[in-house]
Amino acid sequence: MAICRPRLLTSGMYHYLLAAPILGAALLAPATAHASEGGSSIYVPGAYNDFAAGLAPPPGVYARNDLVRYEGDIGARPLGGRLSAGLDQTLWFNLLKLTWVTDVEWLGATYIAGINLPYVFDVSVDLEASIPGQERFNTGSNSGFGDPYLVPVALNWANGTHHTTAAVGINIPVGRYDENDRINLGRHYWSIDPTITYSWLPESGWDLSMTAGILFNFKNDATDYTTGDEFHLDVLAAKYLTPSFGLGLAGYVYEQLESDSGPVPDRLEDGFRSSGAGVGPAFMKSVSLGQAPVTLIGKWLHDVSSENRFDGDTVSLSAAWAF
Repeated sequence: MAICRPRLLTSGMYHYLLAAPILGAALLAPATAHASEGGSSIYVPGAYNDFAAGLAPPPGVYARNDLVRYEGDIGARPLGGRLSAGLDQTLWFNLLKLTWVTDVEWLGATYIAGINLPYVFDVSVDLEASIPGQERFNTGSNSGFGDPYLVPVALNWANGTHHTTAAVGINIPVGRYDENDRINLGRHYWSIDPTITYSWLPESGWDLSMTAGILFNFKNDATDYTTGDEFHLDVLAAKYLTPSFGLGLAGYVYEQLESDSGPVPDRLEDGFRSSGAGVGPAFMKSVSLGQAPVTLIGKWLHDVSSENRFDGDTVSLSAAWAF
């Protein structure tokens, strides 16, 4: 099935798609970043979807680098097998995404694989209050490598203006972790993350892209805590205004399908089930570095609703290119 390129996508802008999030490209944030255990999750809002997210590039090896800043706060929540007081958090991290698009076809689709490698420049927390009778956790800041996110298989189908990718991601829990530390760079549990991505790209230059998935989480043996399975949906609607520039509106919806289980959430009335939603602007700009096309992508997502999770703002600036 032939790939249909929207009329306003020039070769430079199209090369952005060589590193587009066709893998359901999850940003791997530290364990204090967003929802579930510790009010955090492998899922990061806005990270699974982008401009023309379902469109596959030609065979080759491609890269994308994301610089992300998150600032937010959360009230009391389970962490490390105990109940932790609320805190404010500021996070800076970088994510390198490597994508291999093969010339192998299976079930009428192109086979793709990839890996995401996160590095935390700085994550700092400020304790808002202490909880009587609860041992105090460490506070301060931290940096280092987080959990890699492997996509062993992704299949992409193209049919005219419709583009679809089915993928399976795996969180590999090798990042730094200490159950007694408030600031961790890894989750210390495995997760399997099947996703489906769809893009509608008519020749008029409009772009409607969305990614839905479910995180199936395994138990954190260090804390005897299991984060309930998590549904996530990311959507982006955009218009390519010129052959090298596009503007859009991004949004997300997040909902835990099951309550958390473990020593603390089992005692809580709601089982510490998390939910949230957010919205914000996005842009993409195609430029050239010598003969190499590079695309810059920017996003700002503001949380408009949150329950049992961090509430704040995510700002990202990305660059995508082909090797």
